[in-house]
Amino acid sequence: MTADRAFGDNAKRQALIADVRAKGPIYTAWLTRASIEGDISSISDDYGLHPALARLLPALGAFGEFDDALPFWEALLEAIPTGADTGRLARETLLLAWTHPTYGQSKAVAQSEVSEACEEIVALVRRSIEAPVDKRAWRAARAKLASVRGKEEGSEKLVDMMLSLAWDLDQAPGAAQDVIVAWTSLIDGEADASDEDRFSEEEEQAFRATMDRINEEAMQGLMDGQGDGDIRYDDFLAEVDRHWAADPVAYALKTRSLARRARCNARVAQWRTSVQADLVGRAKALPSEPKRSGAEAEPLSEQMHI
Repeated sequence: MTADRAFGDNAKRQALIADVRAKGPIYTAWLTRASIEGDISSISDDYGLHPALARLLPALGAFGEFDDALPFWEALLEAIPTGADTGRLARETLLLAWTHPTYGQSKAVAQSEVSEACEEIVALVRRSIEAPVDKRAWRAARAKLASVRGKEEGSEKLVDMMLSLAWDLDQAPGAAQDVIVAWTSLIDGEADASDEDRFSEEEEQAFRATMDRINEEAMQGLMDGQGDGDIRYDDFLAEVDRHWAADPVAYALKTRSLARRARCNARVAQWRTSVQADLVGRAKALPSEPKRSGAEAEPLSEQMHI
């Protein structure tokens, strides 16, 4: 297990919160999409947050693309006790992708080889909360789950999410972000599949064909009008909107599509809020000084046989 201890002191915590609230340089490098490919090791080095938690938080905040992200991040940073080991927090939160009573994906899989392989991975993650798990065990669990991928119709995305979970987060902290991104995609897919106004297959094909046609026509019209000059993205969007508005049948499809996307986004936001609240609650319950075990917990005199 890692020796990361949160913040070091309250002044450091408050400085970090102030930067996040102001969307400063730390926020920009860490909690936006810049973090996907960027090096955010300084979050762990400077502020003592476990690398997996540091990778999990941008994705769980939708990379700052919605208004609810800042209050969540601020509440979490306030909730984590100074000196806490946040490795447990990261692992317990990722386990919710399988175990959450409302949004956990265990409910999407019948008892089968797939669910059995997923449960083995969950068991390893639970074990890793208390002590390191041998890398051979992780490899075996991934191999077993990969071998049954495709055996249950429609389970491929779920299997991919669980494969992302099957890593030692001390050695592969980036897996935490992969799990959250995959879980987001699954929740979005569920919302879309159950929407009250789904397109028929014919409507979906017509909408996509119309969208491609309008994009091409809009770009061509701008190129014809501006020659070799640079085309601004805002001008392209305005031209696209003009083409949609000129076609009442196509515009009706677009209006329905936008309304469906808004409903799906709202359902994903409900999921995100639920998981964020769970994470903040778990953070408040963390001890500021994690309980040690084994020889580490013995008095120095006992360890030295004095």
